[in-house]
Amino acid sequence: MLSPGATAYRGVTLRYGLDPERLGPALAARAQWLDADPSTRAWIDHALEHPHSGWRLAARSALSGVMSDYDANGLLGTHDMRVLGAAQWRTLLGERMAGNLLDVGAGDGHVTTELLAAMNPAGNVVTTELSPKMAARLRERGYRCHELDLATQALPEPGLFDVIAMLNVLDRSAKPLTLLERLRDLLAPGGRLLLAVPLPLSPHVHVGTLTLEPDERLPMDDRSFEHAARTLTELCFEPLGLEVCSLSRAPYLCRGSAKRPVVVLDDSVFVLARR
Repeated sequence: MLSPGATAYRGVTLRYGLDPERLGPALAARAQWLDADPSTRAWIDHALEHPHSGWRLAARSALSGVMSDYDANGLLGTHDMRVLGAAQWRTLLGERMAGNLLDVGAGDGHVTTELLAAMNPAGNVVTTELSPKMAARLRERGYRCHELDLATQALPEPGLFDVIAMLNVLDRSAKPLTLLERLRDLLAPGGRLLLAVPLPLSPHVHVGTLTLEPDERLPMDDRSFEHAARTLTELCFEPLGLEVCSLSRAPYLCRGSAKRPVVVLDDSVFVLARR
């Protein structure tokens, strides 16, 4: 039986529901509900009807023994992921569409493309990515990409950004608190930080073929999705001077194996502003 706010589509469970009592009054007032829109269903249709071939999956498994999963996926083109579609991003951003975009840990650029479709394309577009193979994919798509970790290195780009996206990166960063602080300082006045994090948290860092513990610990509460979101808000975002404009729950969709073509995680999607 599906929980409230959940939808089943072609055997894939998509969770959008939030429990206001667990969120608490302040965060519940900022909750914005999304749904399984046509573009989400179309992504699932394509993933189910065009699964990765057996040889590609076998190659990815073999390469993962000698390089990071990110590089293996970037080399083979097997990392198509989805958070939200352009129409959903427009819903969350409202009228704040124009200006410069920074996409941190942009992967192969699928999500960057969705974000740009929701914005004025006249702005400056910059991406960062630690995986050389993923960075190559971004450049093939025409995006300017810097291979660096913004938690420890300065961005070689002048100016501030109206929209900064960091989607499913925070829980894979060695220094997530420092990274958030750096991104806060890169926001233009009135700018928005789009942050997606799978909840409850399971932080770890990939370094080559190794999986390590992060240097900095995010505040965690694994009792429920809502408890985890509230803890992040009160013990992480607010002390850093970041205000939650809206919180949504949405499925984080990734391409998987032949037996499980679509992998789903529960993503929190925060729209944050500098207080």
